[in-house]
Amino acid sequence: MKAKLKSPELFKSIKSFLTSYLPVVKKKSPHTISAYRYALNLYFQFLSVRHHLELKDIRTNDFDQEKVVEFREWLKTARKNEATTINQRLSHIRGFCRYLMKNDVLSFLSYEEICDVAEVKDTRIKDFIWLGIEEVKIILEQPDINKKTGIRDRFFLALLYESGCRDDEILHLRVKDFVINQNGEPDLHIFGKGNKHRCTPLSADIVPYFNEYRSIYHPNMKDEQEALMFYTVRNGIKTQMSADNVQRFMKAYEEKLKPIKNDIPHLHPHLWRRTRAMHLYMAGVPLPLVSEWLGHSNEETTRIYARATDEMKRQAQRKIVENGDSVFKDDVTFKYADDDETLRRLSGLK
Repeated sequence: MKAKLKSPELFKSIKSFLTSYLPVVKKKSPHTISAYRYALNLYFQFLSVRHHLELKDIRTNDFDQEKVVEFREWLKTARKNEATTINQRLSHIRGFCRYLMKNDVLSFLSYEEICDVAEVKDTRIKDFIWLGIEEVKIILEQPDINKKTGIRDRFFLALLYESGCRDDEILHLRVKDFVINQNGEPDLHIFGKGNKHRCTPLSADIVPYFNEYRSIYHPNMKDEQEALMFYTVRNGIKTQMSADNVQRFMKAYEEKLKPIKNDIPHLHPHLWRRTRAMHLYMAGVPLPLVSEWLGHSNEETTRIYARATDEMKRQAQRKIVENGDSVFKDDVTFKYADDDETLRRLSGLK
């Protein structure tokens, strides 16, 4: 006897939302639809873990303010998600609930109460963390390249850093999107938010990682151009590697590093994107170009890197004063007087 759904209307709405409303009516990209699907699956996982509800037992009224508040805290405490990730998940749940409300599946009052759930405050500017060059190097040394998964993990992390891509963008890459030109320099073709295409140049240093990876995971390159770059195999079937899988191996390398480097920051995909952006900006790449590199639709989003660097300049200025190297003292020569590059950076010209 088949188990009955407690709320068939809810699951009918989920299907129409993901397969008709988002792609056809709203013209959302596959990446955006995937993000909505992932958020809904996370919410159902939360209901299973915290409320012991099987999928078939979930009802429309399980989308309410109290549970959404619990979901927000679960993302923060159990999954250790950053504010930006939590807020994105909440936004997707609100978007689905708005669809339910517009189709008279969820009451307007319940939808309004869900919209009242506050987002998590983003403290990135105050606690702006990124990896140093040496930290990136030591992390890339952690995967065991005597194992297939180690070769995969090393290439994934290197590509995440080199490209500055979002985790979801990497997971959606096809083999054909990694193109090596005649000079041996690779380009990565990315279809990001809004299905917008961008081409990101990578250094030739990543090519050996790619070649080793593809020789194992894509041995027949000519026949696998449309295949997913990163995949897992379940019951003999290749499926797209999940964000959860990425989080698992990052956590493993973080734990592996702690005994030898206890100040290593929490490793998560966005940290690598932020790190790449900071390294580019600190190397003198103009902010608009960093914004284009990251695929930001609004340059204002990228200004967080400039503000973080402003604080670095302030700290540098304090050190100058503490050392007595001030242009306002007649008996001291300004220590950067003959260093045009540093002087330009400290004074905001670069």
